[in-house]
Amino acid sequence: MDFDIPAHVAELRDRAEQFMEEHVYPAEQTYFHQLESAEDPWKWPPVMRELRAKAKAAGLWNFALSKEIGGLGLSLMEYAPISAIINRSPMGPEVFNCYSGTILNARTLAQFATPTVKEKYLTRLVAGEIRACISITEAGVPGSDPTDLKFEARREGNEWVLNGTKDWATGAMQAETEVFLVLCCTAPDAARHARHSFIVVPRGTPGMTIGRNQSIFGYNHAPYGHPEIKFENVRVPAENLLGNEGEGFALMQSSLGIGRVNLTMGAIGAAERALQELCEWAESRIISGTPLAERGVVQEAIANSRIDIDQATALAYKTAFLLEKYGAKAARSEIAQCKVLAPNMALRVIDRAIQFHGGAGVSFEKPLAEMYAYQRTVRMGEGADEVHRITVAKAELKRQREYRENRKAR
Repeated sequence: MDFDIPAHVAELRDRAEQFMEEHVYPAEQTYFHQLESAEDPWKWPPVMRELRAKAKAAGLWNFALSKEIGGLGLSLMEYAPISAIINRSPMGPEVFNCYSGTILNARTLAQFATPTVKEKYLTRLVAGEIRACISITEAGVPGSDPTDLKFEARREGNEWVLNGTKDWATGAMQAETEVFLVLCCTAPDAARHARHSFIVVPRGTPGMTIGRNQSIFGYNHAPYGHPEIKFENVRVPAENLLGNEGEGFALMQSSLGIGRVNLTMGAIGAAERALQELCEWAESRIISGTPLAERGVVQEAIANSRIDIDQATALAYKTAFLLEKYGAKAARSEIAQCKVLAPNMALRVIDRAIQFHGGAGVSFEKPLAEMYAYQRTVRMGEGADEVHRITVAKAELKRQREYRENRKAR
């Protein structure tokens, strides 16, 4: 593996870091207060619109999307160091139109949508004019086994008819979210991995109702939200099917590998920001005439945080390398390891920063509390830690069996 960052990536990374320092970090408090005082908190506040326009004008936009659809065409390995920079602020990914869901939804539409659906939504999504939401989770159905999801879609002539309720649809509250990628059970009697399909549903389709929002540790995550969505005889054209019928599970798995590496880099970015805040605070905070940074317990926290971050970063780069060179199947164990390691690492680092900040660490004065709340949800979203550990264990048992067999054959 080559850990050297290509010159064109280093240039983009440095520009993104400068943009974060000059524009994004100073706007965090404004962003919070604008959302808090807004008549409608489910729209991008003015400061976010301004930052997005500046980032787009600066060419810092859609890093991880192909040039064919309007991105900068960076590979996953190339995007990783930039992702770790822009995820140092809860606002960052959205500023650069690089929210994980936007990247995955744009890639999915580009690869699997019909020309009509692409024309309606893909160009506007990549341009940042609209947002897309992927809706998979259902209340009462364990997320650890998506093959058991029961939300129904049946074919009637040239239409799909959808009935049921989806839960925790991240981004669905936002007014700018105009398109929903809904995982539906289209063949309940088929084999487990061939029961489901993704169908595109436009916002405002008759029979579709955005329900109550669910908060996370008291955060409503405006302007995005995590509501339930009810579908009552919702009809959409047959051409709104993504890929072929029965390919929903495979389509989901193909995108989640990339998504989990994105989540890993997001966790690394959050941890880096927490360490930055801890170091700055420790050097400026004077207790009994001595900077906090001179105390051994603080130095230990700083050292452990640096070690934790660098371990996760090394695994993330290795996983991105395997994904690009050999595909998701070959990197299955490493993807699962990333998904377990990264958010747990970020929680440890953020928690240390919160502890030494005292009251400031749990307030809106710093981004630490919000980052902590979000990273705690990452341990459950896109597969819980326990499920991913099973994947790692099965892969390791297989590897060890093969090793023993090869050793006997010598």
